[in-house]
Amino acid sequence: MSDRPEIIRVLVPLAPGAEELEAVTIIDLLRRAGFSVVVAGLDGGPVECSRGTVILPDVPLADVLNDRFDLIVLPGGLPGADHLRDDSRLQAMLLRQSEAGRLLGAICAAPKALASAGLLKGRRVTAYTGALEDIGTPSTGAAVEIDAGLVTGRGPGVAMDFTLALIEQLAGSEARVRVEGPLLR
Repeated sequence: MSDRPEIIRVLVPLAPGAEELEAVTIIDLLRRAGFSVVVAGLDGGPVECSRGTVILPDVPLADVLNDRFDLIVLPGGLPGADHLRDDSRLQAMLLRQSEAGRLLGAICAAPKALASAGLLKGRRVTAYTGALEDIGTPSTGAAVEIDAGLVTGRGPGVAMDFTLALIEQLAGSEARVRVEGPLLR
C-alpha cells in the first residue's frame, strides 16, 4: 500500500472554435488543484479558438484514446462544440467514461456532445441558451448543475464556478477551498 495519494487524471479535448475563456479556465484551475491535465487536440498541432486565441495541446486525441481518465471535461464554444459532437472517437470515449461511472463535465454548447452520445436523457443539465433546443433536451438555465457523475455549466461567465464544482466532485470541498482561496474571488 502506497502513502502517495492517487493522481487524478483529467482529459480536456480541444477542438477548433473552442471557447478559449472556458478552455483556459478549466485547464488552469484543474492544474492548480494538482490534477494531471491532458489537453488533447482533435487533430495534431495548434488549435485556433473562437476568438482567435491559439492553444497548443499536449497531445493529439489519437494518442490518448485508450487512456483512463477520472474526468473528461468539454469546453464549449462554436463551432468547437459541434466538432466535439461530431468526432466519433471522442463519442466512444464519452460512452466508456459514463459506463465506467467516471465523471463527465461540459460547459456552454458542449453538452450537445454528451447529448449526441445519449448521455443526457433524464438528466438535469444546463447549457448556453438555445444550445440544446434542437435536440429536445431542456436546460435548467442554472449557472452549474451537478447530477450524479455529470457536471454542466451555462457559459463562459460561470467557467470558474463550473471548474470549482468539478474540483469538489473529484477531490472534495477542501480541495475546492484550497484552489478558490488564492483566487481572491
